[in-house]
Amino acid sequence: MIVKYNLSRLWKSEYPLVVNRIIDIVEANNPHDIHLGFIFDRLAAYRPQLMKIEVQGRADRDSATLRDYDKQRDTLYKVIFSVSKAFLRTPMCDVSKNAEQILMFLKKHGSDIPVTNYTAETKRLYDLENDARKSSNIMASLNALSLKPLFDRMCKLNKEFDQIFMQRNHRFAENKNIDLRLIRKECDEEIALLWRTIEVNCKEYGKEIYMPMINEINELNTYYKQGIATRTTRNRKTKNGDNKKEEPIKPIECDVCNATDVNVT
Repeated sequence: MIVKYNLSRLWKSEYPLVVNRIIDIVEANNPHDIHLGFIFDRLAAYRPQLMKIEVQGRADRDSATLRDYDKQRDTLYKVIFSVSKAFLRTPMCDVSKNAEQILMFLKKHGSDIPVTNYTAETKRLYDLENDARKSSNIMASLNALSLKPLFDRMCKLNKEFDQIFMQRNHRFAENKNIDLRLIRKECDEEIALLWRTIEVNCKEYGKEIYMPMINEINELNTYYKQGIATRTTRNRKTKNGDNKKEEPIKPIECDVCNATDVNVT
């Protein structure tokens, strides 16, 4: 009667929203008046725990962003170094002189910056930026070789990387020693019990009492069940050579639910 799917297939960023919307739908149908009060209260008690799962989901998204930003700043550094090295061989004296000055400056701070760990690279790029901006000669050379936009972008990415890195660490600290898998397992069990209870109550008290709520639940469950199936198919194609980026399931529009503040993007 109730459309079901494997909730464990939902991402951390999706799971809290889905469960909160299940709670909202049941709550809007006065569960204590239709013999669902006990199981509803048990499930609703997980709302604070769901927030912890959402925090972890945001930290995971931060990790993906950090990998992307780190790759970009590495590439920019390498491009500045490589272009300067190429200009060093030009017969134009003013160009080669600017290139030599930039290379000496980069080597002073260490040409191995892109291969160091997150923390070391961030600190060394901050030091490199501070020294460069204090030197009119270095800034003039970067301008002369049209490398300043790349340099500015690298420095901007480094600052953004640092901010996100600290945010992620804070979120991980918030969830320290919390077994998120256990929380999800227990919550899944409560939802499964809710589905069984609703279906049993339909036989005992009549479908007409529960059908409005069941229809809303099924609309929600069908949407995410289909979303998971689509994502599974896309992942299978990716393994076969189609490099489409895996994306989260977009939240379903729901007039009943008020869990729109949970970020899933």
